[in-house]
Amino acid sequence: MNYTKTIQIDAPVEDVFAFCASPDGFEKHFPHSIQWIHTEENWDNGSIIEFKFRFLSIWLYWKAEIIEYQQNKLFTDVLRSSFPYKYFRHSHLFESQEEKTIYTDQIEFSFGFGNFIDKAVGIPMLESTFSQRHIRMKHAFNNQ
Repeated sequence: MNYTKTIQIDAPVEDVFAFCASPDGFEKHFPHSIQWIHTEENWDNGSIIEFKFRFLSIWLYWKAEIIEYQQNKLFTDVLRSSFPYKYFRHSHLFESQEEKTIYTDQIEFSFGFGNFIDKAVGIPMLESTFSQRHIRMKHAFNNQ
């Protein structure tokens, strides 16, 4: 199943990319409290991002690897281990428009139980999470 969400952020692409491709920026725009298990200070190809977070009072585990990284253009992380997803590929796309950034999340995912479950459960879950993430991203740049 696929999910895409795009926003415009009133900041240069270099600033938005640096924010999104760092543990500190991730923590600021992720809508759930997280506890890092493993991460690197600077993300790049091959970086492992491992943490747990509370969702609906349940601790969920997440381990992903960055498999593609082009400075100020895109980075893609792929799930290596998690619950409830069987497959999760997340591309972060950055497009410069003068002093603004068009930022897009493109996600391919599956719970492993067929398209009906992915549509009925996954799409609303992603819409809720990424709407909150985008609001937090805009807020972070509006308050600088």
